[in-house]
Amino acid sequence: MATSFQAQIEAWATMTERNLNYVMKSSITDVLVAAQTTQIGITQGATSFEIGKIPVGDTAELVNSLTVDGAKGPDSYVVAIAGMRIGDYKRFAWTANHAMPVEVGTSKMAGRHMVGANAAKYDQFVAKRVAEVRS
Repeated sequence: MATSFQAQIEAWATMTERNLNYVMKSSITDVLVAAQTTQIGITQGATSFEIGKIPVGDTAELVNSLTVDGAKGPDSYVVAIAGMRIGDYKRFAWTANHAMPVEVGTSKMAGRHMVGANAAKYDQFVAKRVAEVRS
């Protein structure tokens, strides 16, 4: 039996919404995974750094300070993103006292830009995820 035109449109709309949600959730996750990618911090003896990676010291306080929707911890974003839908708004924040100085730098230390450098790659992450759903 042939599928009705209306059923075809409804199936297409459902698939489109599913694909859009996948691209959105995966791309936001990509930014946060990249921002949470660790590197040895100064207190651990680092003599250089890679922009876009989060430095980790003895306590891993910075990487553990990621907060979203009242949840705190290095993976706190996972559940928050899983429940998101197109149009939702979430605020992800690293709440350690030294988070902003590490991000943007100070007169004594260059910024690591773990948030900004990876947020700037959002379009690349989206393009990668769009290519996945198109294949």
